[in-house]
Amino acid sequence: MSHKFLTSFLVFGLVVFGASYARGQATASATIVGTATDSTGAVVGARVTATNKATGVTRTTTTSTTGDFRFDQVAPSNYTVNVSKEGYAGYAQSFELLIGQTASVAATLKVGQASEVVVVNSGEVQLDLAKTEIAQQISPQEVDQLPMLGRDSANLAYLVPGVKSADSFDPTKNRSAILSVNGASGRNVNVTVNGVDNKDNTVGGTVMQVPLEAVEEYNISTQRFSAANGRSEGAVINLITKSGSNKLHGSLFSFFRDQALNADAKVANGAGGYDL
Repeated sequence: MSHKFLTSFLVFGLVVFGASYARGQATASATIVGTATDSTGAVVGARVTATNKATGVTRTTTTSTTGDFRFDQVAPSNYTVNVSKEGYAGYAQSFELLIGQTASVAATLKVGQASEVVVVNSGEVQLDLAKTEIAQQISPQEVDQLPMLGRDSANLAYLVPGVKSADSFDPTKNRSAILSVNGASGRNVNVTVNGVDNKDNTVGGTVMQVPLEAVEEYNISTQRFSAANGRSEGAVINLITKSGSNKLHGSLFSFFRDQALNADAKVANGAGGYDL
């Protein structure tokens, strides 16, 4: 009897964990889609490789009969997509891909030698045609350069219009980052870290505080967000931590506070004068 109970418990745990993991992948990743055609607009059957520039990790596919290709559940990072076909010059496009974005690549291959490569640097994804949600992306550059008092990653939320701090549902159990989005309660904001649940469902706010030094990206969806996020109707906060790269990086910060930099604070004394 105990053996059957243990087996049932393990199966249940795997199902729950698997569902959470799948949901996490949906919220913590991005997508690359595209087409490959020749100069006349005809479909080209080509080999497509997406390379993560930070880690060197590659994913490869071939275009379909309609010339389309797609990479799902791509880790947010800087990417280069290479499209190649024998008898044609290569095509390479580089861009930065943030959380939940869908990058579109329209590769036009020209007849030529394989050693020739047409290079396109598009920077950030300017227009995501596959997304309907209203969201604010806090890019890695902004996370790194914006001044944050206390180095608290939760303060990044206040950069988004309509976000303000809210009281805990239970005043005896205060949490960090209890936020009201567009006037809603602080309990209906779903918070995930790398797609994994990080929300206190009782009083709102976050369970685990992530230091700013560990944050790669910060995304807040306030309206019409994907059903893949689920659970909360108020807003969705999705935080992605740094995953490292092939180069050694580090950071250093300090708080310099000196009385000489403070404003004068004068307090009235009993003699009618003022003391510093």
